[in-house]
Parts: sequence; C-alpha cells; structure tokens
Amino acid sequence: MPEMNQKNELPKQYQPNETEARWSAFWDTQGYFIGDPDHPGEPYCIAIPPPNVTGALHMGHGLDETIQDTLVRYHRMKGRRAVWVPGTDHAGIATQTVVANKLAREGRNRRDMEREEFVAEVWKWKKEHGDRIVSQLKRLGCSCDWSREAFTLDDARARAVRTAFKTLYDRGLIYRGEYLVNWDPVSLTALSDDEVEYEDEKGYLWHLRYPLEDGSGHVVVATTRPETMMGDTAVAVNPTDERWQHLIGKNVILPLMDRPIPVIADDFVKKDFGTGLVKITPGHDPNDFLCGTRHDLPMINVMTEDGHINENGGKYAGLDRYEARERVVEDLKALGLLEKVEEHDHRIGRGYRSKAVIEPRLSKQWFVKIKPLAEKALAAVDNGDIRIIPESPWGDVYRNWMTNVRDWCISRQLWWGHRIPIWYRKDDPETVICFAGEGVPPEVAKEPEAWAQDEDVLDTWFSSALWPASILGWPEQTKDLASWYPTNVLVTGHDILFFWVARMIMFGLELVGGKPFSDVYLHGLIFGKTYYEKKGGQMDVIPPLEARKFELDGGGKLPKNVTAKWEKMSKSKGNVIDPIDVIDEFGTDALRLTVAAYAALGRNIDLDWTRFEGYRNFVNKLWNATRFVLMVTEPLTGEEFRAGARTCALAAEDRWILTRMQRTVDTATRHLDAYEFDKTVAALYAFVWGDYCDWYIELAKRRVYNEEADPAGARAARATLLTVLEHICRLLHPVMPFATEEIWQIMRERLTGKAPGEEAPEWAGSDSGFAKGSLCVAPWPLAEGFEIDEAAEAEIGLLQEAIGAIRNIRGEMFVPVEMKVEALIEHESAACRAALEAQEGAIRALASVSALKVGEKLEHPKFASTYVSGGMTILVVLPTELVEKEQARLRKELEFAQKGLAACRGKLGNEGFVAKAPPNVVEQERAKLAKLEADVEAMRQKLASMGG
Repeated sequence: MPEMNQKNELPKQYQPNETEARWSAFWDTQGYFIGDPDHPGEPYCIAIPPPNVTGALHMGHGLDETIQDTLVRYHRMKGRRAVWVPGTDHAGIATQTVVANKLAREGRNRRDMEREEFVAEVWKWKKEHGDRIVSQLKRLGCSCDWSREAFTLDDARARAVRTAFKTLYDRGLIYRGEYLVNWDPVSLTALSDDEVEYEDEKGYLWHLRYPLEDGSGHVVVATTRPETMMGDTAVAVNPTDERWQHLIGKNVILPLMDRPIPVIADDFVKKDFGTGLVKITPGHDPNDFLCGTRHDLPMINVMTEDGHINENGGKYAGLDRYEARERVVEDLKALGLLEKVEEHDHRIGRGYRSKAVIEPRLSKQWFVKIKPLAEKALAAVDNGDIRIIPESPWGDVYRNWMTNVRDWCISRQLWWGHRIPIWYRKDDPETVICFAGEGVPPEVAKEPEAWAQDEDVLDTWFSSALWPASILGWPEQTKDLASWYPTNVLVTGHDILFFWVARMIMFGLELVGGKPFSDVYLHGLIFGKTYYEKKGGQMDVIPPLEARKFELDGGGKLPKNVTAKWEKMSKSKGNVIDPIDVIDEFGTDALRLTVAAYAALGRNIDLDWTRFEGYRNFVNKLWNATRFVLMVTEPLTGEEFRAGARTCALAAEDRWILTRMQRTVDTATRHLDAYEFDKTVAALYAFVWGDYCDWYIELAKRRVYNEEADPAGARAARATLLTVLEHICRLLHPVMPFATEEIWQIMRERLTGKAPGEEAPEWAGSDSGFAKGSLCVAPWPLAEGFEIDEAAEAEIGLLQEAIGAIRNIRGEMFVPVEMKVEALIEHESAACRAALEAQEGAIRALASVSALKVGEKLEHPKFASTYVSGGMTILVVLPTELVEKEQARLRKELEFAQKGLAACRGKLGNEGFVAKAPPNVVEQERAKLAKLEADVEAMRQKLASMGG
C-alpha cells in the first residue's frame, strides 16, 4: 500500500510501476486466478492463443490479451467458474531458425549435428529464453491460471497430437502421397497453402519458340519462369481451339534439352490467353501437375531443395534458379528461339516466415483430407452453434474458405516439432505402423534395426488446432474437460481465421466430439504511423524514436518534406510501438484502456503515442478524485458508509449520481456481453470524468465543506462519494485492474480496518465487495442495485444546462476567469424555476455568478448576452467596460473579414479566373466565399446584440 503523508493523504502522483508489481505478486500469492472445476458457478473458460516461444510481446498481444483479460475478470466478478488457461507455442520453423542462427554465430552448423543433439540445443534455448513472453504477459496484468500453463510440445500435448494423428489416420483422413507442395528453399520445408503470402509484383512474360519435330515450323508458348522449362513434358491446347487442332498428337522439340514432348488437348487451357498454347511443367506448377496427372505425363523435378538446378537441368545444373533464368534466356536468344519479352504483373508467393519466393515442388508429404472435416465445421457456423463476431464480413470469409478447401499438407522437413508417429519397415517401406503410445510400437521394440520412424515433423498448426481441448486434458476425460469444454470464446485477429480458427473447429468436432468454443471474436489489426522523409527524390522511413518527436512535440505539424501514413505495424516500416515501452512510460492501465477504447467491432486500430497519454491522464484523474474523496470522508466510519447511500436524506445531486451510476452499470454490462469494448470504455470514461469528477464532486464540495451548517447533508455527500467511487473501481477493474485495486484496497482498509486478503466484517458485503480480500474477486455491480430517479436526472440536467450556457457565454465574451457576473434565468415552467432556485448556490459557485435571479418574466438589462433553449432563457449581464472592449475587437475582426470578402468576390467575378483556374481551385474559392459571408453576418449580429 502507498505511504501516506503527515496529513494521512495519498501521494500526489499515482506510481504505476511500483503498484503493478505489488498487486501482480499479491494476486499470484493469493491464488485468485486458479480455476476450480468444482466451483458452483456457471463455467467460463478462455484458451489463450499461445504466443510463439521465440516471441516478445507486441501491440497485437497488447490488444488480444487486454480483451481476453477484460472478459475473464468481468465473468469472474459475476461469480462464474472462470479460468483463463495460458501457454506458448513451440513455433516449429521460427524456433528452429532462431536456434540454428545462434549455433551459426558460435561456428556450429545444424546440418553437421545429429538430430537428437540439435533438438537438445533447442530445448536448452527454450529453458533459457522461453519464459520471456510469459513474464511480459504478466506485466500486462493477465489473470491467467499459471498453474495450468501449457506448451504445445510438452508431454500432455504430445500425447494429444499422437492420439489425434492416429485417430484421423485410422479413419482414412490422413494419407501420404507425392504431390506438388509449396516448398520454402530457405527454411527447406513444405508449407501449407495458408502459410504462403501472395503479393503482386512486376515481372516478365517470355514468349518462346518450340520447333515442331517434323520440321514444319514452330509453336510459341509463354512463361514467367523459363528456368523450369527443362522440366517441360508437353505442350497443351484447348480441344475446341480450331487453330491448333492439327497439332494435337504431334511432338515438339524442347529447346536446350533436344527432347521430344507431345502436344496434348486439355480443357484447362484458355484459348484467349497468349497464343492459346501452354507449356506443361508438371513438376513445378499446380495446374500443370493436375494436367500431367490426367494425361499420365512424366513428372520431372529440375530443382534442388535450396533452389538450385539439379541434374535434370542439363548444363544448367548447380546454378541458382535466378542465375539459371538469365542463362536460359541468353541461350534461347542466341538460338533464335526467343520470340519476344513483355512486362507482366503476376502474383508471387512467399513463405510467411522466411519471405523467400516459394517453389512448387514434387515431394512425398502427409496430408489431412479437409473436405469431410470442413463440411461439419461449416454447418456449425451456419446453424448458429458457433458465432463469428463480427459476422460481417468474417462469417462470409469463413464460409468461402470452407467451401473451397484443399487438403492440408501437415508434414514439415524440420527437426523441432512433433515427429510424425509413423514407422516404416526398411525392407518393405509400404509396411507402416501408426502408433499413438509413448516410445515406440511393440513391433519396433522387438526389431529396432528393421524399422525407421518418419523423419518429418507435423505442421505447428496441427498441435495448435488441438489447443482448446488439449489444455483441458484431452484425450483423457478429465474433470477440467468436463467442466470447461467447450470454451466460451476465442479472441484473435482476423488474419488467422483459417490458419487456426477453422482448424480448431474442424478438429474439435471430429476428434473431441464437440465445438471448441461458442464464440469467435475477431478483432482488427493494429496500424501505426509511418513517417516518410523525402530525400533526393525518394521517400525514406524515419526511425521510430526520431519520428516520435512529431507526435509529442510537433503539435500535429509536419515539415514540408515529411509525410505520415497509417500502415500495419511492421519493424521494416519503423512504426512499431513496443507495449513494454508503453507500460514503462504510461503504465499498464493506460495501455489497456487505450487499446480497448479503440477496439471497435470489425475495424482496424490506428495507434500512436498520444493516445496512451490521454488514458494516462484518465487514470490520474481518478487518482486525484480519490485523494479528494479520502480527504473529505476521513471521519466516516464503515457502519456509516454502509448505511449512508441507502438511508441518508439524499440531495438531488446524490440521487442523480446514483442514477447515473446505475445506468452506467447497465450500459457497461450490456456492452461487455456484446464484446463492444470501445463502447464500454466510452461509457465508463464519460461517467467517471464527466458525471463524477467534473460534476458530482464539484456539487458535493459545497456540503462537505459546510458540515456545521448541514451535518446530515455533509454525511450524505460523503457516503455517496465513497459509494460511487467504490462502484467505479468495480466497473473499471476488468479493463483497468491495477489502479482500481490500489484505490479499492485503500478504501477497504480505511473503512474495515482489514489488510488485503483478510476477511472483512459481514456488513462489508452488502453494497460493496469489501467482504472479499481483493477487488478481482469482488462482485460485479448489480443491475438493480439502485433505483432510477428520473426527477433528479431532470433537475441536475437543468442545472448542467444553465451552468454550461453561462460558461459558454463567458468564454465567447472573453470574460476573465476571476470576474464574477450577474445572471438572469427565465423559465416558463414553475417546477423548473423551483429547481433552479433550489440549485442557486451550485450555479453561483460553478458558473462564477455574483447574483442570480430566477423568474418567469424578468426585466432585461441593456448589455447582456443571451442563451435560449426550449422554455428557458438565460441572460448574462456584461459590465460596460467589457462590452466596449468586445465591441472594439469585433469591429476590427469585421473590418478584416470584409476586406477578405471583397477580395474573394472580386476573384470569382473575374471571368478569366473562373474559366482558366482548375475546377477544384474555383470550388475552394467558392467555399471560402460562403464561409466569409457567414462570418461577417455573425459578427454583425453579435455587434447589434451589444448595441454596437
């Protein structure tokens, strides 16, 4: 707890770093987040999307984990059997690459090591570095059950993976075959379709001449990849294309290889593309592979694993694929076989990790038959069993994917990962054993020298697809699985909807027998500001630390040679904001509030440093309000607090703030239930900053500072201040856990005398959660906690309108802050006049009014500024010297505006300008004219109202 000063006051500044570390340790020690499957409440479970063990916290995690933690804390406070299961992903390619690079820096090459030796090095690295992301998640305030922390490659998950593989294998849903796969020549492994990122890039289309074998001429075919032509095994035409029917069944000579290949007919050839003749390279193109399969063509692979030409490439063997491209084109040109070259835009696939250009490559791989699984997964969404939020557009995207699926290549040529549980008999490779148990199959144990296990590992997404079930004990029928499966919601970015979400649904339905979760909440991606500086005709990215000065010091103004664009956060763009840096500077609560405030359904988030500053100010606003409340409520005892807001003679403003609080409880509850986090934060922000701090505290000050004249009123104000502050802590806690726990515990100790974690008196559980040892397990405020008092809302609403109008007039008339003014309020309603008269003291205090008159019809002063709305008229009397000063200022502004108006009219009256100037310039000038005319008229009216 923070140390008080000699006056028993809170420190002036809230210290987030010290506070957060203290409460994190307290929550962990007390075990508040450990899930209890025997808890009587309704179950609520979230499985954390496991971050890569190689990773560090990025702003995507900041958003993802803030949303999940907000939901878990909210439902825990609602008394549900809540658990949030954490864990990390072994991240096959990424982790193997990190460790291989580490070994390379030490002068060691992975390929010179035995498999077991390298895997041991990876486990060693994981032990030394794998906890970094977990410690960062704890700094973010994640209320996970750390006793259940899982790793996708630990023993329990390995058992689940083996069981899943064997079950699918036995059901005929896993098979091995030689297919064209996406091959990454840098990572040296196959990738699934979803692991390939496509970009439009500029390239070339080479038109090549293939001589006819009979010497009667040649045909022209086009290709974007001449380096693969050594693997051509046919030329194809559309069977309905009359231009080339005479060629079907003939042979052409493959240039550079002098090999005859047939001309075949196939419907996939488009007659209107190029010449209507297509070279067929089954070993290096997906469409050609299918065509080759239909026509039983040879499948020739001309590429090595690392992207060089192999022995099938003739004299080009050993060359890098791009070097081979240049040599092939040069040789074709020298032979007169290069017809022409055209610029051509085409889509290039790159590995999502290595960013290397993908090479379609023939390879024996393991696949999952997706269509039977996808049909069930599609039905689960279509029948409403699983909700995708927001439904538009992601429901349709999901349906499109699930109706256009291809089998999933699940084998990877790596050492780090779940090794495929298949053994081959060495003297008969077609004899295989699939084994889900520990160790090796009994047959292998009897003759170990006769068998060999498959060398490949499973795609990382295979184990991730089992995550919601495996973390709860599947394939065992555990108490956790019975208690929390299916989980309630999956929170993730829309970019892995098919990568991960769809596969979890497919595996859950097929293997576990039920959906893995009820809701899928897909949040947007985070965009940062990229600053570009123009240098020598090109735009260079400005480094993030240097760019930040434009946000903090530039006041929104950029130099002429600098531009800013919102782009997806990326290290290469220099627009990444490190959440740990944000936490260090602004505190975790500010970060969480910021990302939640911008988490609108279906929208990406534009994020820069200034937004965190705004929510740090909000945390400090609440802290300062707490300092005031604790200072003025010091005499109040716990029993008085308990009785205060229920039994005191409450003033209108007390009943108003309790009504506003109750409406905010209802609003926040409704929005959280609907995953509307931005609306939740907006409602709480408006209530805390606007209703409570700006209005109620100011209204209550008159009574708490005047206790001798009105002790009952002072007591009611103090009790209401505390009641509302305590409810604010509970309402804000799910999204702002640290500062609220600090404030709540200080209040609790003041009123109950109990330290954090200690049991409090029974009375403390009536309207507050003080009976509990921590705010994180205190009850969520009740929907029917306090009565709605519409009369109090109307009275204080009238008061706010009157004070706001007087303040606006003071601002418009430049009345000095220290100068008090006289005000008159007319209202046609007797009830409203009575309410305004009852609030005279508040109006005078909060609007800096020296004298106030309220009536139905009042004599209007000579110099006054007026506000009229409905049945109310407000007049603010202006001193003569202020009127004269304001008149002089307005005349000067009017004169300047009139000169501008005359110049603008002259320009638009010039026929030459209107005819020759660009249309947008003329339109801008007309808009300027309209604004000047409106400004001049407004100033004339204002002068007239002041007698000027």
